[in-house]
Amino acid sequence: MMKNKLMLAFMAIALTMVSCSQDRIEEPSQDETANVSRPYNALNYLELVPMLEHYDKTRKPVLEKALGFEDTRMNYYSIETLENYIKYVKTLSREKGIKFTGINFVSAAYPENTDHGVPNYQNLLFMPTTEIGGKNICFDPVQSTSEKTVTVKEMLASYGYNWVYDSKEDYDNRNKTNGLVKRNSQNRSKSTDVESGAGNRGQISPPY
Repeated sequence: MMKNKLMLAFMAIALTMVSCSQDRIEEPSQDETANVSRPYNALNYLELVPMLEHYDKTRKPVLEKALGFEDTRMNYYSIETLENYIKYVKTLSREKGIKFTGINFVSAAYPENTDHGVPNYQNLLFMPTTEIGGKNICFDPVQSTSEKTVTVKEMLASYGYNWVYDSKEDYDNRNKTNGLVKRNSQNRSKSTDVESGAGNRGQISPPY
């Protein structure tokens, strides 16, 4: 009888400790809170609201008419997901001696045969950047080596996609036919799939 009472008491204490640990909010470290100031890119509401309204007037109706439904407006990523992705790219870049300067958020859309996401809805891709020729250029930290920084433009071309957003020159020539890219596009189904340094897998809405 005494053993049973002791066991019950022990279990009650253990459950209380677990409950308390689950309810406790992790406190930020001193390094995380030191010298925190408002970021230069933070908006006031008199800036924010007109931007939302302008999208509603100039983009939303066009997209709804073209697609037949309201396209994605929000892409959600948890803080942990973003922090882990940035840490991953920083680590790869440091190991290969590449300067990681930032991330481009690139509009894309899930195809009909997507294995994840919602077909036909817009989403965002993360593309890390590095400085090349004084410009922030999308690069692939996975396929790059310490001897060569591989750009996203190079990787996409090998799969038959013409990336034209690294420079004004590329963009101005976007309608010119690239024979190599065209051939690679035709042979894409025969290409070997490899890992990229781009990110995605957000939670989109709409749809709900």
